[in-house]
Amino acid sequence: MRALGAVMSMSDAQAHITAFWSTVAPGYEAHSGNVAAYGTAAYQRWEDALAADLPQPPAEILDVATGTGYVALAAAALGHHVTAIDVSPRMLEQLSAHAADRGLSVDARLGDAVVPDFPPASFDVVTSRHFLWTLREPAKAMANWRNLLRPGGRVVAVDGFWFTGSDESTVPPLFAEHYTSATMAELPLMHIGRTDPILEMLSAAGFVEPAAEPHPELALEGGVPYIFTATRL
Repeated sequence: MRALGAVMSMSDAQAHITAFWSTVAPGYEAHSGNVAAYGTAAYQRWEDALAADLPQPPAEILDVATGTGYVALAAAALGHHVTAIDVSPRMLEQLSAHAADRGLSVDARLGDAVVPDFPPASFDVVTSRHFLWTLREPAKAMANWRNLLRPGGRVVAVDGFWFTGSDESTVPPLFAEHYTSATMAELPLMHIGRTDPILEMLSAAGFVEPAAEPHPELALEGGVPYIFTATRL
């Protein structure tokens, strides 16, 4: 595993986002609304759903905005070669600890999901989980992900409509401190309530066969997750 290095230069919005996720990193997986606990039947449902949309192992996978490595570790457990990037060193520390506990190998690196620093055609799959809603410049990011994929490679992104009709008065203070109105203004997918905007962006980025499949069996607390997929020719 490569050294995580220093935090990269960030926009004001990204600095707020990174500060929030770095603060919650140590307790993120302890919250039942964030992830299904490792080793449970709910976790197995998650791993099965992921396996159904990934190629046969071993494939080269890039997990962007990996956080605590929930997707990265599941993919590694399925036999894939996984590189995982995040702008939060504290999140990557959690990933590394989980990988050590489970005896798994993930190449964790500090990196920006919008402009991942890898040569073209390096990967078979680009994955993410619960990230599109907080992605700045999604059109630019998707175009860059396509460039990183080999022909026939695909994006597999898990997300949902978490903020449709949300009541700002019930937002936790830490979230409100960092997800300010200025920050949210830079996140075009945060408040959408349908799949079309994401599918249209994937098409515009040059992907084919964009699709969104609801997975109510993966729901924890809140809305229904979707798995978005799209292929590079």
